[in-house]
Amino acid sequence: MKSMLAMLLAAMPAIATAGTPAEYLTPAFHQGEQFSNVFSRTIAYRATGFDENVRRVSGSARYRVLDGSATQPRLRIDYRYDGLQQGSGTVEFRDGGAISCFNGKCTPNTDASGLAWNPRLWGTPPAALRVGQSWSVDIAAPWELGPPGTQKVTVIALDPVSQRITLLREGSGDGAYLDDKLAMTLTRDGQSWPVTVQPGRSHWYGYTTFRAGVVVSDELVVERPVTLASDKLGRIAGSQREYILFNAMPPKDAAGL
Repeated sequence: MKSMLAMLLAAMPAIATAGTPAEYLTPAFHQGEQFSNVFSRTIAYRATGFDENVRRVSGSARYRVLDGSATQPRLRIDYRYDGLQQGSGTVEFRDGGAISCFNGKCTPNTDASGLAWNPRLWGTPPAALRVGQSWSVDIAAPWELGPPGTQKVTVIALDPVSQRITLLREGSGDGAYLDDKLAMTLTRDGQSWPVTVQPGRSHWYGYTTFRAGVVVSDELVVERPVTLASDKLGRIAGSQREYILFNAMPPKDAAGL
């Protein structure tokens, strides 16, 4: 049976299973083009004998391309973080997406996810992309959902017709995340105690699908052991996980964000 299956597969016409990074991972923005997305982030701590501590934030964003420059595309963004704030501004991507500018202020792009390809977190892919292919990325500095570390990226699926590619990213590292909040509150039976958070080694993993360099869907989970410490409670072993969900949606008027 196996040999017959192999013969049938060999007799089938060849199907395109390879492509270049430019086809799948480099955005080609056009003036007036619009994109929208919805996103959420969750941070959860667990320690035996205490209530779970969970924080969540969610929102949406709409982009309209003002300048489709291949080197420095510029877009208007209208965004809303539910229950927190909303606003608008101008976003510009530089250095292939590794630098992000908001209203003229430029910083390294350290977001765990976003509108488009970011080489700071995804590295440099091979010249030809194929299913099953992998490459390594050294993440040199803390970022939104992780510390400095090493990451492996693997091509899971390619669709040359729609220019879609699905990647698995998995990595690990030690230390604090960007803007890490290394303090929290433990609660039990209506009582609460402030504690400091001493992080252990982080491990992250998730799937991301791009269409011509723009993120269609993204899920990323990071987990790490933590030690929660205070003068009253001593040292308590716990765990922390964070995850993001990011999905494209049909564009609509900014007033409806």
